Amino acid sequence: MSDPYIVVLDVEAGAVRALLFDSEARRVEGYSAQLPRRADAAADCLDEMHRLVQAAEYRISAVVGRAESEVTAEDRKYWPAFEGAAWFPSLPEGAGMMLGSGCVGHRRFGLAIGEKSLLGMVVERPIAMEGLTCVAVDEKTWLLSGAVPEAGGAYPAVKRELKVKGSIEGYLETAAVDDPHLAELALVERRFGEIFEKLKRAMKEPVEVIACGATLLKSPAWMLRIANALGTALTLCTEPEPSARGAALWALERTGAISFLDALPASMAGVVQPAERSIKN
Repeated sequence: MSDPYIVVLDVEAGAVRALLFDSEARRVEGYSAQLPRRADAAADCLDEMHRLVQAAEYRISAVVGRAESEVTAEDRKYWPAFEGAAWFPSLPEGAGMMLGSGCVGHRRFGLAIGEKSLLGMVVERPIAMEGLTCVAVDEKTWLLSGAVPEAGGAYPAVKRELKVKGSIEGYLETAAVDDPHLAELALVERRFGEIFEKLKRAMKEPVEVIACGATLLKSPAWMLRIANALGTALTLCTEPEPSARGAALWALERTGAISFLDALPASMAGVVQPAERSIKN
């Protein structure tokens, strides 16, 4: 029997994408569909993906995403390559990012900056704490997190404020902590620091804080500022599609292709250490 594949329907603010992942939770290049977000985009994306996987004779074991309410049983009967596949809803907001970046158990905290920006962790029981949200991923997994929605736009806003055409790394490396031009970044850093302290009170000190998101990976200076704000090191996740990868990983576990969510480690790069003077006691 051929290896199972997972189709992930990724609904973003302005677009709907269908991506293909293999049994190792790796995105299969050349197999994707993308359309502007509209009422029938999900069905059309899946229709295009079906054409691709049928031609390749791949076995689809699961489809995960917001298709269960947009794609009817009548639609599915025209997709024989999806026959027998399990259909799962989308994961809660932020859960795919956590799972896909490797924040699975072992007291790993995950920090993400992008379309969805948050700091959180996956836990095995629901936890109620003021200032944090706890949502069920499935019957045995919950996401405990705090959102920082302003984080995604902070870096571009500072670039506009400084009228910088390229990188602002040099400025960030030498700027004072209280530089007024960096007020938006400082607000985000403080917010992440507050959430971090709450997570530590709710759980034990993390073994590792994993950071992901294209903006962070492109700005070592901002990563250092965030590490300073948290007073702890950041391990950098280099997965290009952490949110969609997390959905695929979750589907692989649900269908029995893997036994545990941490069976397939995420791709990691270096570690950003905070400056000694910024480490909290």
